[in-house]
Amino acid sequence: MRLRPTPIFEVVRLIDLQPQGETGFCMLVTLPSAAGPFNELRDELDVQAGKSLGALDVHDLTAAELVEQVPAKQGSVILIHGFETWHDAQFVSLDVNRSRLETGAFMVFTVDPRAAGRFLNHAPNIRSFLGANIFAIGPDPSLMTPEEVDERLSQLRIHYGLSDATVTERAANGNLPPEPHFVEWLVLLGRSELVR
Repeated sequence: MRLRPTPIFEVVRLIDLQPQGETGFCMLVTLPSAAGPFNELRDELDVQAGKSLGALDVHDLTAAELVEQVPAKQGSVILIHGFETWHDAQFVSLDVNRSRLETGAFMVFTVDPRAAGRFLNHAPNIRSFLGANIFAIGPDPSLMTPEEVDERLSQLRIHYGLSDATVTERAANGNLPPEPHFVEWLVLLGRSELVR
């Protein structure tokens, strides 16, 4: 299966479109070495949709324990992770108990590529719930890389003939012109609290 990289904000748009109280499903495929998407998903859900995120680690759970714990989890969206250690029979058992996942929350299954293949092969009914909602987590194209931030800051320093310290000091004292370039400069420095 070939998946195009999808930024978290697009996944949150899908979640936000789900009618309230109706269970939704999606799968996020991440690299085994990648940091989990919990923090980014939580922040994006809060900003975009005003929804809360709960998490459930199923690493040491059986399928029966998973479905028992889902209703007790707080959050309108529940990120379920830890499937990498599951055996094929556990996915079959989860598939048999799929109706118990219908709690009104949006279920986000997070798996690495290998576990995704096993999950989808052994849980065909859940796969049908997922439909096209299977995403490979990719970078947000609107975010600048550290190299791009450094390059842009260098351009601003050269253009205005000012240092970062001078700009932050003027902003703190209220002596910085309210021009968009200076706002951008402060944001790139991680000092957006100084923007007035």
